[in-house]
Amino acid sequence: MLSEIPIWRIKYLPMILDGVCGREDIKERLKEYIKSRNFPHLLFIGAKGIGKTTIARLFSREFLGGYYNTNFKLVYANVPLTSEEMKQARSNAHISTSRLGSLAGKTISTPAFIQVKIKPFVQLKVLGDVPFKILIVKNFDYLGSNQQAFRRLMEIYGTNCRMILITTKISKIIDPIMSRCQIFLVSPVNYSSFESLILDIAQKESLKIKREVIEFLYKTTGGKLSRAIDLLQLCSISGDVIDLDKLYENSINSQKDMIRSLLLMCFRGDFPKARELSRKIQTNYKFNSQEMFKILLTELTKIPLSKYSRSKLINLIAEADFRAIEGRDVDIQVSNLLAKICYFSEFI
Repeated sequence: MLSEIPIWRIKYLPMILDGVCGREDIKERLKEYIKSRNFPHLLFIGAKGIGKTTIARLFSREFLGGYYNTNFKLVYANVPLTSEEMKQARSNAHISTSRLGSLAGKTISTPAFIQVKIKPFVQLKVLGDVPFKILIVKNFDYLGSNQQAFRRLMEIYGTNCRMILITTKISKIIDPIMSRCQIFLVSPVNYSSFESLILDIAQKESLKIKREVIEFLYKTTGGKLSRAIDLLQLCSISGDVIDLDKLYENSINSQKDMIRSLLLMCFRGDFPKARELSRKIQTNYKFNSQEMFKILLTELTKIPLSKYSRSKLINLIAEADFRAIEGRDVDIQVSNLLAKICYFSEFI
């Protein structure tokens, strides 16, 4: 069955908690929770794509056992509600008849995301022989000020449902939430575990790869297994021998694809997503500003544009590059450039 799965990152996704690569200390703590049949609310913190959600989901599956499907839910705090869901949230608001003073007769409503995505699940009683349900909230920091309302739900329904909150930005989580959670810091997998997994995949896929190539793969992906496996699969397309030249070439092509996507995002005028992607690129590939602007310029020449539009965009990149050379904050200069491209895209 596994041989029929074309995407390696899915093919080699762990199916049980013990199958997770490395993170022995985290796995041991979670297994203690499974054994005791109890655990507090959890907060998983770590870089994007590092495996936080995979670990949380596998833990939930083993904790709930045969009652997993009826007592588990995963929601994404950064996914906007549909118009139908917003309509439902408004219909669930009610007029206060019990409050006094200036609040009397006011419309009382829970934040829409919590009203539609969270409350219906946490209010429903546990089904089966398990102590409580499990709710995973991914990208929890996107709730912003609505975290206070979420905190109240944790207190009210905590005996019926345990929450596992996942974030990349601990600074955006309010103290009352953090004080109610057991915190797990999920770091990149260590090199020894990374090497063992890559060698195992290479053997199963009949690939030849040397240890110095695995070391480069570890460094270029920052120890992120999903990215490493994707890159390994890309390299395997052109032959079963994985060497440094092949790995480097495919790594560069992957970077260029992401920067091309960044430009297209700007042309659609989607500044928030473009800024988020640019920060991801800078973090993942450790680009300095000059490298970033150089690749942007190269990819820009491949996109069909009028002479005026192309020259205008080149000028914007040149201005941003000049300001960055003067020693000003790189992220601000890149964000400023992306904002200008988004604005200019309205006239292209």
